Amino acid sequence: MTVIERISVKEKIGYSLGDAASHIVFDSSVAILAYYYTDVYGLPPAVMGTMFLLVRLLDAITDPVMGAIADATSSRWGRFRPWLLAICIPFAVSCVLVYSIPNFSDSGKIVYAVVAYIFMTLMYTAINIPYCSLGAVLTTDPQENLSLQSWRFAITPIGGALGTACILPLADILYPADRAAGIQVAMAIFGAIGCLMFVICFFTTNERVQPVKEENLNIVRDIKILFSNEQWRILSVYNFMMLVAVVVRGGAVVYYVNTVLHKGADIISLFMLGGMFASMFGSVLAQPFGTRFCKVKVSFWVNILNAVLGITCFWLPVEFWVVPLIAHILIQVVQGGNGALQWSMITDANNYGEWKTQRRITGMNIAANIFVIKLGVAVGGAILGWVLAVFHYESSSSVQSETAVQGVILLFTVIPALFYVLTAFAIKFYRLDDRVMYGVITDLRNGKFSS
Repeated sequence: MTVIERISVKEKIGYSLGDAASHIVFDSSVAILAYYYTDVYGLPPAVMGTMFLLVRLLDAITDPVMGAIADATSSRWGRFRPWLLAICIPFAVSCVLVYSIPNFSDSGKIVYAVVAYIFMTLMYTAINIPYCSLGAVLTTDPQENLSLQSWRFAITPIGGALGTACILPLADILYPADRAAGIQVAMAIFGAIGCLMFVICFFTTNERVQPVKEENLNIVRDIKILFSNEQWRILSVYNFMMLVAVVVRGGAVVYYVNTVLHKGADIISLFMLGGMFASMFGSVLAQPFGTRFCKVKVSFWVNILNAVLGITCFWLPVEFWVVPLIAHILIQVVQGGNGALQWSMITDANNYGEWKTQRRITGMNIAANIFVIKLGVAVGGAILGWVLAVFHYESSSSVQSETAVQGVILLFTVIPALFYVLTAFAIKFYRLDDRVMYGVITDLRNGKFSS
């Protein structure tokens, strides 16, 4: 394994822009898409939640297939970088189609929503799995990888802001009397920006880490190898629980500001932008904390803190919207560090898997992690829709019942807090701390594997 341990700042920024592009879709799916489908597109909340869950189950097939295809790709640009160029334009097109409203009947609109959502998830899979796999072949050094992920999650919110904080204000500027048309055009602009970000990522990165052992494409074999990695299995539970928490709370922000605080697009954007900058700040803090302390222990306490803050939000006064905004920003600071730690551990689990099985399945490993993450997104979105339905949220009404308001408050506070507690519990079983990983990396550099 030939590795250049240090990655330049230019390459870290270039790599990070790829995730900023991905998060135009990912963050809008978390924070805006549920609101768009219920209050703009016109889907019943229960239909929206069920669609989110069922469509995402297709990823159980597409994600490992894409991971295996990426692992088997061979080109002068590497295994993963070529996919950034090949898929960036279809990715941008999918952003527009999913935020378009056809002139169909109610049943036809549901069918269109499902098809457009499937297409977007397929394009996200086709470009995001190679992108995330690319991060695992830039370096094997655990601290350098943590630095890379810290840069990544400090820059990622830029793309997230386009898909969340900026979309509604820009839509209202472009089409003051037609929010649906405004959102469509805004996403077309942001999709084009995302396409450019992927191109920059392609030209500024370099795949350095090569597998010790080359083998032919065999999806079934690689899945068996993946599941033999017990640390990956533990991390999967951790990733799933965390993403459910993130999606439930993130998706509830628009409803919370509208229904509980009785504020409009300007305050929604303030919550989104405040959360974005807070997340960036938290990502910057991840490296010094993860370097000075064990990142596994840091991750445990980060999730416990987020749970405590979330439950505290349940008791906050809602007469003054600044108070919930401050609490929201504090939670996003903590969650910003969570993301960098999460992906650093995903890379560690990939290296550990190679050390244990003598087979480097980076694409399959990343695909499986992304599937688990997207499953968390799907379940979180489903919980969001189902809870709104149970508490009788009326998407066509500008004034909600007291029951609906209570449901939105629970989605913003207590429900995600419970999943943060489960996330913290899961990481207690994870064993790849810095001491273990330095032993694993040393063995891999010397061509040694687990006995």
